[in-house]
Amino acid sequence: MAKRKNFKANLVKQSVKQVVQKTVQQAVGRSVEKDPRILEIQTKYQKNGLTFQSNNNNIIPRDQAGNIKLQESATDNPLLIIEPASTRILNKSVLKVIDTQFNYFKFPATTRIVDTDDVNIDLDLDLTVEQESEDVIYARYKPSENRKILSDLTGQGIASGILMDELEEGQSQKRTNLYYITKQIKDSGADLRFRVKINFRYDSDASDFNTTYFYISRSGPDKYLQRDYIQYFDFEDPFAGGGKISLYQVQNSYKDVVIANSEFEVGDTFGITALAGKNSEKRFSTINAAQTYWSITDASKNVDEWNREI
Repeated sequence: MAKRKNFKANLVKQSVKQVVQKTVQQAVGRSVEKDPRILEIQTKYQKNGLTFQSNNNNIIPRDQAGNIKLQESATDNPLLIIEPASTRILNKSVLKVIDTQFNYFKFPATTRIVDTDDVNIDLDLDLTVEQESEDVIYARYKPSENRKILSDLTGQGIASGILMDELEEGQSQKRTNLYYITKQIKDSGADLRFRVKINFRYDSDASDFNTTYFYISRSGPDKYLQRDYIQYFDFEDPFAGGGKISLYQVQNSYKDVVIANSEFEVGDTFGITALAGKNSEKRFSTINAAQTYWSITDASKNVDEWNREI
């Protein structure tokens, strides 16, 4: 009888214990699920993301910048509480896959012809710039600075080359101060037109005058240097006769001449030479670079000194 009583007593205890445990679990579950504070905390994180920062100073005190207030070695620092949160990944949190397949054409490709009546193919194209760039003859040179005109100290009347080193337009110089005959120039069969203008003046310490002469020179692999290949320029002053120029006088000298293609070969060069009667420290003639030029064009073209069609 005693054993049966003990068995019944243990059975009752276990049953009561199970009922109590189940009742507590249900109560705790209901309190957790329905606790508005927990729901509010979770809502903040679900709305603002997992990086949401709590501003509840009752939980963790913060300064105005949002930093947690902690003091080193202090005994009353608040506990560092990490607020619980639960969320779920939505479709918006995942990068959308974009369809990048090639849908612009279908292969094999097909063409469609559209009939158009009265098509005007009469095009007026301005090829001036292109034609000028292909002109193998044209060049325009000038001196880069003012220079004195040399005299011949030997008294033999030998002219010296003048400065014509600055390229304004056209073909570059293969030889400084000289116009070089290339294969393209010779093979073109064209004659050359030289137009030269030289502006110069005479300075002296006496009431005298000077004489100045200008020439076109020619030389080449099979030709000796001929300093006066083409002689005598024209002077603006009709009374200058023989290149005479008075004290402080400024004059212009010109030459406009055509040189036949038969007069030059590949590798030949042309230049401008000059000879002054006087050239000393106090008596000298000077070329003005700004008013001086040498233009070379195709003699068959009706163009000006800048190779512009007239």
